[in-house]
Amino acid sequence: MYTAITEQGRIINLFTMKNKEELKVLRNLPTYCPECKGRVILKMGEKKIIHFAHERKEWCSGNGEAESSYHLQGKLQLYQKLHQLNLQSQLEPYYPEIKQRADISFVYNNKQYVIEFQCAVISPQLVKKRTEGYRKMNIHPIWIIGFRHLKKWNPIKLKISTFLYQFFTSYQDQYLLPTYCPVDKVFYFIQNPVPISISQTFISTHSYPLVKIKEKLPKFPIKKWHFSYWREMMHRQKTNDLHYLTKTNDQFLKELYARGLHPHFLPPFIGIPLNEGFLIETPPIYWQAYIFLDSFYLEGEGKIYPLRKIYTTFQKRINVGQIKIREFPFLAKIEWIIAVQQYLQVLVSLNVLEEIKPNFFRLIYRKQIRNYELQTQEEVIFYKQLKNLFDQQ
Repeated sequence: MYTAITEQGRIINLFTMKNKEELKVLRNLPTYCPECKGRVILKMGEKKIIHFAHERKEWCSGNGEAESSYHLQGKLQLYQKLHQLNLQSQLEPYYPEIKQRADISFVYNNKQYVIEFQCAVISPQLVKKRTEGYRKMNIHPIWIIGFRHLKKWNPIKLKISTFLYQFFTSYQDQYLLPTYCPVDKVFYFIQNPVPISISQTFISTHSYPLVKIKEKLPKFPIKKWHFSYWREMMHRQKTNDLHYLTKTNDQFLKELYARGLHPHFLPPFIGIPLNEGFLIETPPIYWQAYIFLDSFYLEGEGKIYPLRKIYTTFQKRINVGQIKIREFPFLAKIEWIIAVQQYLQVLVSLNVLEEIKPNFFRLIYRKQIRNYELQTQEEVIFYKQLKNLFDQQ
């Protein structure tokens, strides 16, 4: 960190100190963390960034992490940019009322903001505690994630951990995860996640150099979907991945076989991408199949199913752990029923279901294919229709 306090209570900010002789004197003075009041020491050398660090025996419970050079560089660069924009920025402000130290604060349109540049994995409980603390003071927190959290960078498909998912927020009618790389001095904005499995999520991305940032971020374009790639991966799941020996797969396959179904020949509308599908942690092939099994499969011809009952059976699956739901502290008033609603409405638009009156559905699609070639042909036709539907939105 760049700030500390002396025994007399004077705040020291290294960013404003340029004189090396003054820094050498400071090195011999007792200094303390403004947040936890633990002893800190001045670190300075030819290669390392000059900063304060807690003594090894001290542990700052406030931020829950030891600062790396990556973190120090990042928050200094962000602070300098805000300072250039004349947004009344402050580096490492401390709020004694809530006993929290932010990385940066600034004022925009008469509103107070803080930035948390998060480069270490911390618990959801600590994220919630710090966020609620700022909100109690009418301060708006912005969490920016260190880009190095994103392993094996790919602008189309990424592994996004549970830790990272919690930081998604909404911006310009899109879902957005802001990340920053102090090495490249570039923001990488992860947009509109659509998970296809536990470990892989389809995304769109937009990079923006720090030097180009103005007071307001630009409008990010919504990129086109890779439907053929999704179809290939979903086909591989049905014909290969579902047969891996896991407890989840075993339970799922038993349900299918008990109903006379085979995973290779599941209808193409089971396992489709949805804008709000990321609200559900369980991969789409499972939770969409459970809706089909619980509500429509083997029902009598013309059987009508109310949306309320679909919700009830879905909730039962959640209660027993067969379906897992994500938590999003920065997406207000959004829950899993939105994903279920969207799924049903897509099936209505594709003539898989009929909504005979508001919130009452009936299955139209009755094909049962037992041939690999015909199954592939059906999938290709279905995904062309799905792509046309999404292109019209």
